[in-house]
Amino acid sequence: MVDENRTSKQIAKIIALPALLAISLLAARLVMQAKTGIRMSAPIELNKSGLSVSMPSGNSWKSQDKWSFEDSSFVVSSSFSARSIADRSYAQCRYLLAGKEDTPKERLMQEYSQTKLVETGRITADNLAVNWASINTDSGIEIILGVCDLADGRQLEIEVLQPADEPGLAKEIFEKIAKSIRFSDNGLLRQGIRLIGEIRNEGPNIVPADGPGKQPTSLFTISDSHDKIIGFMMDVMVTAGADGEANINAADYYYLRGTVADEQVSYFRGTTDLRQFNWRVETISRRGPQGLEMSADTGVLTVRKLRSGSPFSRRTGKETGEYELGETAVPDIVLEPVFTKMLNSDSPAVIIDIIKSDGTIAPAYIEKIPGTKEQTDSNCIRMDWLDGRNFWQKIYYDDSKKPVKIVLTQENIYTFNRSDANEIASLFPERAALISGKKQLLDRESP
Repeated sequence: MVDENRTSKQIAKIIALPALLAISLLAARLVMQAKTGIRMSAPIELNKSGLSVSMPSGNSWKSQDKWSFEDSSFVVSSSFSARSIADRSYAQCRYLLAGKEDTPKERLMQEYSQTKLVETGRITADNLAVNWASINTDSGIEIILGVCDLADGRQLEIEVLQPADEPGLAKEIFEKIAKSIRFSDNGLLRQGIRLIGEIRNEGPNIVPADGPGKQPTSLFTISDSHDKIIGFMMDVMVTAGADGEANINAADYYYLRGTVADEQVSYFRGTTDLRQFNWRVETISRRGPQGLEMSADTGVLTVRKLRSGSPFSRRTGKETGEYELGETAVPDIVLEPVFTKMLNSDSPAVIIDIIKSDGTIAPAYIEKIPGTKEQTDSNCIRMDWLDGRNFWQKIYYDDSKKPVKIVLTQENIYTFNRSDANEIASLFPERAALISGKKQLLDRESP
């Protein structure tokens, strides 16, 4: 007797297999059509850089449509969403504050060891040259990396990752991005290079000389947005040593009162041109002790995390990072001479790179705020961080160019008002010994 159920199942399998194959082919074709029917986004501008690019968008391509600050650089990316990991594609542009000298081929070979070089070339867009190299990895991915030199040491990297079994598609995506580059030099970074260059050339004259009783410590109270005094700050910066071997020594201390007080102390020693230095930052807060040790030499910043435990331990952990430094890179602990020079310069605004106490490097837009009708000179500087967080600060100066007030916006608004040791000691008796101690701030510790 014929098993009708079994026969029906066999017929169903015979019919289903071609159907599944057809569906798979149709799905693959739809994925390919979505990838190849590439639409580009509107130009995505990077604030105050003069740069814009377009990224793949639509047809399952998802673009961020804005730059984000990551690891001391700016990134905008786009990815192709597919059910299968093998069908996924990725494109990214990275804006480097300090360009590298190695070629795209060298960079790819350093990052991906098991690779095969496919091709190299050059694309010209908006009078800019984009040099590129293409490799195939052992995992079946084609990677194209392009490098475009911008003005004053800035650099743009373009990277595309695409399954290698779709020949020509990675290059098509890459070319669309490269040809969308638009760059207009606003001159702000060049003005910053000139300003910092003048400071580097001044040598030991940029800050007062050290000596007995000659450590000019500045003291400020810190108030919150409700004008309540919640802490204080003290800092000092001097030069020490003969002219030919002079160094800048600097230190600062921040204290915020609370159930668990927040304290941060920093010690800095570097050459007067600010190109070589050692800088240690130690913090005690409710999260426990934390610290960083930074050193700069030959245009490279090395950042090491201090081990937890003792906040004053000199032992360093294994977590390190290295960053290229541009011509305008200056540690924020020694920014005061930059602001003073800016007040006396003929530049209304500049962009410089600032090495922050958390070990990151971020560009900042600095401008002079025009004075009142009664003032012949500007007595106010505004600095806007360009890392996308919309943080800014204003520094107000007296007629002798000494800072008297600082308004700082982060998540909240804080106001720093110039003070003296007696006021600080009366407001914060728990730290009176620190303020009125026999040792001056720089004498307590040094890197």
